[in-house]
Amino acid sequence: MKKTLFILFSLILAGITMLGQNIEPVEIGYFNSNAYSGKVSITQDVKIENFMETYVGLNKKRRGFYGYRVKIYAQNNQNARSEANAIRLKFQNSKHKAYVTYTEPNFEVVVGNFTKRFHAITLLHELEDNYPEAYIIKTIIECPKY
Repeated sequence: MKKTLFILFSLILAGITMLGQNIEPVEIGYFNSNAYSGKVSITQDVKIENFMETYVGLNKKRRGFYGYRVKIYAQNNQNARSEANAIRLKFQNSKHKAYVTYTEPNFEVVVGNFTKRFHAITLLHELEDNYPEAYIIKTIIECPKY
């Protein structure tokens, strides 16, 4: 008796539940392809626009971005400038560009424009036979040409 009442009650409950799930599709404007006709409107705060203008201006003023170079020479003796220029000329035909800089009190020669430290390490290993005191520095570099 209990089983029969339970089965009957379950069938009635299932029937009522089935009637309650009568769903009709409704058109939603968000999914309508004609709703926006391909136009996007972006609204942003004035503070964000000012921040981006400042950031772009600083990058233009800096003339580059942070990267890595290998410093192969740094001296402050009487002939340091001519020695630095001679070393730079040795790299004139190589695939890596060399730069002579003056950081008081030294004339320095740095080589390369690397965005990743790993690539600078590779060059350091290539140059360590000729320049055993070479090391990697983080500095502002030119945009590398790929």
